[in-house]
Amino acid sequence: MVEYLETNSTSVSGKRIKYRVDIDAREFKGRAGMPWLIMAANIHLSINQLLDVMAHYGYERTRSWVSRRRWIFFDDHYVPQSGRADEDGKQARAYRIMDQYPHVSARELVRILGKAGIKRGKDWVLKHRIHE
Repeated sequence: MVEYLETNSTSVSGKRIKYRVDIDAREFKGRAGMPWLIMAANIHLSINQLLDVMAHYGYERTRSWVSRRRWIFFDDHYVPQSGRADEDGKQARAYRIMDQYPHVSARELVRILGKAGIKRGKDWVLKHRIHE
């Protein structure tokens, strides 16, 4: 079911904001996972729009809470607005190197990648350690 949600928010031009929400929220309202479902079903919404929808259903979250979890719902080939997906062109090589060391800690993998001329942080290694 597609639900159209009209909020109390207004755009810069003063128009009332209306969002398309792709979930039958009535089935999940009041459950702890509802904010996750809202994010999963509405990847087309911005962080601020997601916060508006969550607030409408009684869930107060911060921008940082949404931004830290939102990436889970994007596909592997999603390029963020910053355009930084594989910016240096070394991602495939990094994957090959990480595959050679499956039982090494993330910090050690950062050192190994650094020696190979691939600058990646611990968080990147943890996020990309398992890939398709």
